[in-house]
Amino acid sequence: MAFQLTDEQVMIKETLAKFLEKEIAPMVEEYERQEKPVTKEIVQKLVPFGFLGGLLPEEAGGHGLDYTTYFTMIEELSRVWPSLRATVGISNSVLTHIYEYGTDEQKEKYLGPLLRGEKLGFFALTEPDVGSDASSVETRAALKDDKWILNGTKIFITNGMEGEIGIVIVQTDKTLGNKGIAALLVDKEQTSFQATKIEKMGTVSCPFAELVFEDSEVPANNLLGNVGEGLRQGLKFLNSARAMVAYIATGISQACLDASVKYVKERQQFGKPIGSFQLIQEKISEMITLTNAMRLLGQQASSLLDQGKDAKVECSMAKYFATDRVLKVAEEALQIHGGYGYTKEFPVERYYRDIRYFTIAEGTNEMQKLIIGREVLGISAFV
Repeated sequence: MAFQLTDEQVMIKETLAKFLEKEIAPMVEEYERQEKPVTKEIVQKLVPFGFLGGLLPEEAGGHGLDYTTYFTMIEELSRVWPSLRATVGISNSVLTHIYEYGTDEQKEKYLGPLLRGEKLGFFALTEPDVGSDASSVETRAALKDDKWILNGTKIFITNGMEGEIGIVIVQTDKTLGNKGIAALLVDKEQTSFQATKIEKMGTVSCPFAELVFEDSEVPANNLLGNVGEGLRQGLKFLNSARAMVAYIATGISQACLDASVKYVKERQQFGKPIGSFQLIQEKISEMITLTNAMRLLGQQASSLLDQGKDAKVECSMAKYFATDRVLKVAEEALQIHGGYGYTKEFPVERYYRDIRYFTIAEGTNEMQKLIIGREVLGISAFV
């Protein structure tokens, strides 16, 4: 099976790359060094390209893109600014969720502002004691009269500080197990809760937050779908998200490679560019091979998704391989830069910090191996 972008996809990729280099790249270092969060004004620069609602049909305000085209755009954005990719990515997942499960009233109220980048979205599933086992949600929601009363804590929430429209996964009745889990739309204009910034290693211009709900009131009509569907809703997009993560890793890997190629051509030692040294060429060769392998596995997964296939194994393989091997590429980039690679004078140290999280995100790489094993062997290692 051969994977090759169409002429239209190549044009989109090249046009986007030129735009990002001109309009976005110049501001990255300032924002990242000062840990300034991405603003809505920056996000809105990306709206014409379809980063928000790109996969939605045109009649819903989207661009009707296929997975491969949209993920190729994600790769380019990840190459230039992973923090902006994270901000946009979560907001896009929220509006997609609302489009899939929201009522006409909910869509009318929330889709427009999210699609235009006037408001940012956040998705709150993870809790202090709930990670890989998403079915163990502890945040409670009790229906009283015409309101849900929320109590609990969510953690590691992307856009949790700046986001205004969120989807919060809650347990409405612990005795029902998964059948009691629901998804609620939480609008900061309606619901009060405490959001605290969490200091983290990478993508620092897209902060994590801890969200604490203490008798927080959510209108009863903010229920997405039905009670009992919350976990299924929360996990529905996980498979395609894993394929997207492979593209994210590929973008950052390409950034590491580009920076390293530039450096080895300019850096002089013993009277000649270090790119002429055999061991440096060996490192560059391995980096480009791994980057292309990541890209191909990602394209295999997205191609199958575009065909309407399940692609569980392919999405997990792409995510696991790309996020594991990009660490090798980032390490080699640091090594090639020598002492400079360990400083903030060159961007490769940031690339390493930015990518490290993705062996954990969208299901840890250890979980991906178990998923692959289950699908291949027909034997589940999960309890």
